[in-house]
Amino acid sequence: MKNYSRANTGIDLNLIPVFIEVVRCGSMAKASVRLEMSRPAVSLALKRFNQLFDEPLFFRKGLYLEPTEKALALTHSLEILMCDIHDNIAAINSGRNKSPAQNVPGLGNIMPQSEPSI
Repeated sequence: MKNYSRANTGIDLNLIPVFIEVVRCGSMAKASVRLEMSRPAVSLALKRFNQLFDEPLFFRKGLYLEPTEKALALTHSLEILMCDIHDNIAAINSGRNKSPAQNVPGLGNIMPQSEPSI
């Protein structure tokens, strides 16, 4: 299994929702309200996310940020991935009142559930 840790990839996955929200809102100020983060925190996260790419993802237009075509395409892909992550977690957690570990394929044979003692 490939190691996708931040230490190995240099990518902080916590930056993705910030990027998506800035694209949706068109400004860091509006995104900060929706994300319940300070404006400087959103600005720093966006700056760190932009450093992953060879070209800028936004153009400043007055108080607003206009995403480039690359940013729009990236946002679309990331939204699909984030949705898949949330859907998979929800599916695991909704399975017949079982704990998440019991719903993972194969783990039922490895970690049998003991009967409660009376």
